[in-house]
Amino acid sequence: MTPRSDSLDSVPVGDSQSKATFVTDHLALAAFLVSRGHKPTLTASRSGKVLFSFTASPTLDGAVLAFNAGTAQVEPAAYDAARICPRQEMDVLKGGVR
Repeated sequence: MTPRSDSLDSVPVGDSQSKATFVTDHLALAAFLVSRGHKPTLTASRSGKVLFSFTASPTLDGAVLAFNAGTAQVEPAAYDAARICPRQEMDVLKGGVR
């Protein structure tokens, strides 16, 4: 994967009453995290973007850092398989199928 030079719309979020979460609207990052065994919750934002919310953990943090640094490694077939489910869920949230 190529390193990203632009800033992702990805942020750690949390409050004192819930577990910390990591939220992104970046499908490639979400698919990579799914390929690494992390399960997202998808929500539609007011702007129409679909947000992927992951429970924060040291493993997730390391995977995000590797992805952003361009050092993330995943087999192409595993990545493609991991991308299918979030993409289908995105299409459902947006009200249609691509």
